Amino acid sequence: MPLTESEMSYEDMQNAVKKHYLCAKCQGELTVAWSASQNGYILRCGNDINHHGITRHDIKQEQKFKEGLSMESKELMTMGEAKMLQRIEMARFPQELTVQDKRLLAQVALTYGFDPLMGEITIYQGKPFVSIDGRYRKAQETGQLDGVETRPSNKQERIDWQIPEGDFFFRTEVYVKEATKPFVAWGRVHSAELKLNKPGDAYKPVVKNPQRMAEKRAEAQGLRKAFHIPLPSIEDIGSPDYDIETTAKVVDTTTGEITEGKSQQEPPPEEPGQPEATKQVSTPTTRDPETIKTFTELYKVCNADFGMQPGAVLSKLGVKIQSELVDLPKVCYSKILAMVKGKEG
Repeated sequence: MPLTESEMSYEDMQNAVKKHYLCAKCQGELTVAWSASQNGYILRCGNDINHHGITRHDIKQEQKFKEGLSMESKELMTMGEAKMLQRIEMARFPQELTVQDKRLLAQVALTYGFDPLMGEITIYQGKPFVSIDGRYRKAQETGQLDGVETRPSNKQERIDWQIPEGDFFFRTEVYVKEATKPFVAWGRVHSAELKLNKPGDAYKPVVKNPQRMAEKRAEAQGLRKAFHIPLPSIEDIGSPDYDIETTAKVVDTTTGEITEGKSQQEPPPEEPGQPEATKQVSTPTTRDPETIKTFTELYKVCNADFGMQPGAVLSKLGVKIQSELVDLPKVCYSKILAMVKGKEG
């Protein structure tokens, strides 16, 4: 079905035609027309009025273009910043990048061997993020990837993780050669992510295919665990569980050095001579761990109960990044509570 003025303004329709957007189904040209039945303008496919959705990508042409320019990690990591910046200029991004963003993107691409032209890496809120395609290619290049199995979670798993009706929850197992057990990871799409709050939301990948997005999130986390590339995933952007402060990385655009985000760093060293009693927070006695359903809630209650920042919570649990946690949020809280009580005792 065509797009109506309730979904897109007349000006946006005209801009879509001027910018050569295409029909998402058949890649046909778009046209703006008057609809008597809608009593307004519509944006329709020039081939079939029943086709729905638009895209700015000419898929066939872009695929041919990419196939001719695809590169492996070794080539990408040795091409130099100037050539990488040229490659970035050839790529398409959801929004215009600043000069600083382009330099940051070039440094990360050179450091890890990701290809911005293939959509393997991008910038969001000034931080680098990796796509599932990038993680798969890097894993395959190692020669150690022995398979990936992904499935919807079963009833018991949804109960264990306290996943409500309406949420999509997937489990992934990433197999690595010579590893005795697979790397297990989970991916979730919250029902709140499917709400249409503004025009255009209906075309977001998470809304169009929430099952596949939950599957991608699980696979991305599994590949990140199995083949350690400590950059956050594009697929997690927009998730209520996603926290840019605890997952993003800081990149020095001069040296290319990549470090943890501010809140993931180790807690600052204690000042010498400070009495231990003055640094402790009273242990709560009424908090029910069963009420802690997400890691975002875990960080909040740990801050309220123990005065801990997210980085300190992860450190207390013996990990550097959230994706390395294997326990439920409620179990993590119980462990921290036990450690704090033991310290007080």
